[in-house]
Amino acid sequence: MAQGMAQPNYARTAHILALIGGIFIVIDGLLTLAVASLLAGALAGLGYGAFGALVAIFGAIGFILGLIILYGAVQLRRNPASTKTWGILLIVLSLVSYIGGGGFFIGLILALIGGILALTWHPPAAAAPGGQWNQPQPGTWGQPTGAPPLQQSAPAPGAGQRFCASCGSPNAPGATFCAKCGAPLSP
Repeated sequence: MAQGMAQPNYARTAHILALIGGIFIVIDGLLTLAVASLLAGALAGLGYGAFGALVAIFGAIGFILGLIILYGAVQLRRNPASTKTWGILLIVLSLVSYIGGGGFFIGLILALIGGILALTWHPPAAAAPGGQWNQPQPGTWGQPTGAPPLQQSAPAPGAGQRFCASCGSPNAPGATFCAKCGAPLSP
C-alpha cells in the first residue's frame, strides 16, 4: 500500500463481498416468493398446491437468510471487534442459503468468501507517531516492525578494547557479547 494512504480498520473486502452476496440472496428469495405465488394459483387447480407452498417456504428462507447476511456485512464494518464471530456466521448462513437458491449461487459464493476473509482478517498495525504505518526500513530486516534500528557505536580505540573472535569487530571494554554478530566474547 502506498505510503500516506490510510488502511481501513475493518475487513473491507469481506464487508463488500458479504454485502453483494447478501443482496443476491435477498433478490433470489424475493423472486422465488414471486414464482411461488404464481405457481400456487396455477397448481392449486391441478392438486399440486403443496408444491407451490414448498417453493414459497424455500423463497422465504432465502429472503430471511439474505437479510441476516446483509446485517452481518454491516456489522463487519460497524464492529470490527466481532469480525471473527460474523465471519463464522456468514460462512454458515451462506451455506444454508443453498436451500433458498443461494442467490443464484453467486450470492452463496460471494458471502462464503466474505465470511472466510472475515474469519482470517487481522487488524492493521497501529500507526507510528508521525502518522506513517510502521514499515521495515532498509537495514532493519529481522527486527520487530516499528522498533528503532539498532545503533552500533564503535568503541573508541584504546586500552581495554575487545575484539570478537568470530567476526573481528571491535567492542566496548566491558562487553560480554559482540555488538555486531552477538557471539560471546572470551574473558
